[in-house]
Amino acid sequence: MKFLEVNKLTIKFGDKTVVNNLSFDLAAGDRFGVIGESGSGKTMIALAIIGLLPDSASFSGSIRLDGEELLSLGDKQMSAFRGSKVSMVFQEPLTALNPLMRVGKQITQPLRNHNRLSARERLARAIELCASVGLPDPEQTVRAYPHQLSGGQRQRVGLAIAIACNPKLLIVDEPTTALDVTVQREVLQTINELVKQHSTALIFISHDLPVVSTMVETIAVMQSGNCVEQASMSALFDQPQHEYSKRLVDLARATQNRFTTFTTKATS
Repeated sequence: MKFLEVNKLTIKFGDKTVVNNLSFDLAAGDRFGVIGESGSGKTMIALAIIGLLPDSASFSGSIRLDGEELLSLGDKQMSAFRGSKVSMVFQEPLTALNPLMRVGKQITQPLRNHNRLSARERLARAIELCASVGLPDPEQTVRAYPHQLSGGQRQRVGLAIAIACNPKLLIVDEPTTALDVTVQREVLQTINELVKQHSTALIFISHDLPVVSTMVETIAVMQSGNCVEQASMSALFDQPQHEYSKRLVDLARATQNRFTTFTTKATS
């Protein structure tokens, strides 16, 4: 059964169309990639699904999540979905995290919003979440501020926040952009294991085809707001249909060796 249905989604800023007539759907546990260059509309798709489009954006079409039309929900109604049914890991965790708030308190924010847990139970859950995303010394990490952590650790904190309430859909937007290759591999492995463990649907956004190819089963190729191709990951590599897709595949083949040791595929 379809869990997420995006139908003819169009997003504009004034006269500029940033996403044009996009449609795709996911079943529970599916893994879907969105790839394209900067400005292709990738992040706007994610923000539309999670209900965080800028006020200056206009939109049309439909986004149905678990049978509920999201584009018609108000802020209060969308807040009830956000964190519990759909969560997002943002591209730059240093700006996504509150620099004045300890990590543990930020991780427990979704729990305060969606679960009736005591303060002690929330702290225990925060420590458990830190451990589940591979953060060292979870008891100490929950007491830290974001600036006291490395880039990879901050990204893991963002992931812990996103999975705190076991959402059915996880969106990750360029989660490895500012990380070195070794840390990238570790973060990808963590995301892969977590979505497998909880049968979570995944939307993985990236400009880097070698990265996204390790994480998803199907992919949409975006160029200037248009989806120029949708295909399975294997079909895209074997026989890309659009010229832009062909260029991405050629570049990916030239750089694929960066991830040859990261062999856990989404389809395995």
